[in-house]
Amino acid sequence: MRLPFGGSLARRRIRRALQPDVRARLAALKVRARQRAREDRHPTTGLLSLARFASVDLETTGPNMHEDRIISIGGVAVSGRALLHADAFEVVVRQDRESAVDNILIHQIGGQEQRGGVEPVAALLAFLEYLDGSIAVAFRAEFDATVLKRELHECLGIRVRVRFLDLAAILPALYPDTPNDTLDDWAQHFNLPPIGRHHAIADAYAGGQLLLHAIEQAQRLGLVTAGDLLELQRAQRWLGRRR
Repeated sequence: MRLPFGGSLARRRIRRALQPDVRARLAALKVRARQRAREDRHPTTGLLSLARFASVDLETTGPNMHEDRIISIGGVAVSGRALLHADAFEVVVRQDRESAVDNILIHQIGGQEQRGGVEPVAALLAFLEYLDGSIAVAFRAEFDATVLKRELHECLGIRVRVRFLDLAAILPALYPDTPNDTLDDWAQHFNLPPIGRHHAIADAYAGGQLLLHAIEQAQRLGLVTAGDLLELQRAQRWLGRRR
């Protein structure tokens, strides 16, 4: 029989096994989150033109979001109606065993590079510090959100609610008369330059460029805050209109 508090006990055991400096950095993230709450600086209340978003992409060992591991993470910040190239994040996560050949052909991260990557605890902690409470943005974000939540539980023993904005949900709502379905479709729609698909940082940059178009259109339609975009996303999912 699986006890209802089993997950909590497992996370506690994982946290106790972490190095002291890792626990200290996790505690600092929690303190900053509480400070934002006290000062009413919640990410969802920020104006669209000023809020910091983090366009992110995770490359994994396979397509199963409930089992496969993160191989690489890419991120780039969007704020002030600009893609912030100086505020980017990229890491290859160390694997004990390299992924299958078919998987390597997709993301082009070979076995040697996988085995020489950053240790998972360090990589995930650095990524959380990079996000620092910002709204994460991805295309078909359910995959990234599910994988990240599981890895944070298994590697850091924490349950963090990272808010994700799904471009696949909000773009069709903002541009309802377009037939676009994939990330490449939308990139072509906005005449964006060709992207190196299935490279985490390249997909993150592509998502960031799409987000800029989404923000501009949202403002034309009267949306004001980051929370307005999240509400639009919820409405689209309730209506089942994500492409």
